[in-house]
Amino acid sequence: MSLLIRSCRVITVIAALVPVAAHAQESPASAAAQQQPAGQGLADRAERQARRFGAGLQGGVGLDPELIDVGAHVTIGPIFKPELSFRPGVEIGAGELTTLFAINLDVLYTLDGSVGDRSWTPYLGAGPSFGLSHRGFSTDDDDNVSIPGDDDETGDRGRFDFSDTDFNGGMNFIAGVRKRNGLFLEMKATAWGVSNIRLLAGFNF
Repeated sequence: MSLLIRSCRVITVIAALVPVAAHAQESPASAAAQQQPAGQGLADRAERQARRFGAGLQGGVGLDPELIDVGAHVTIGPIFKPELSFRPGVEIGAGELTTLFAINLDVLYTLDGSVGDRSWTPYLGAGPSFGLSHRGFSTDDDDNVSIPGDDDETGDRGRFDFSDTDFNGGMNFIAGVRKRNGLFLEMKATAWGVSNIRLLAGFNF
């Protein structure tokens, strides 16, 4: 009888130890499994955060007035919706008669969403523009005028100068296409203020 009681006690102890050992063997694997999703989630959040901020450069020509235009911008997005992004930037244009410096606060809307299989993705945009423009022109005229009663000819020099500097606010309207590698082409028109149409090409990093 006592032998039967001892056997039951040994079986009870073994039965209690088996789950503990199994749990101890599974704990490292479970911890690794729990840590992997957490680490992966952190990497995903960092990647999404990096995609929210970018920078780019662009250059091109202005049509009216005729300018050589260069600029830089940063891109913040998506904002509110996956298709929307905010692109503040600066532009400098120089031409024969006009020099322009502008600060642009553009919002872009991607027509077919933020992802897609299309080679070129079209987008539209608009935003306020604050520009400082300088227009200047000067010319020299040399006329030899003969004065009666004078033996020598006297040369009279005439000079015409025009210079005007203005600070103006306007509105940008944008239509463009871009590739997934960062290259983009766009037409930007500014209404009011310093009215101008620019054909630009650039790259987003």
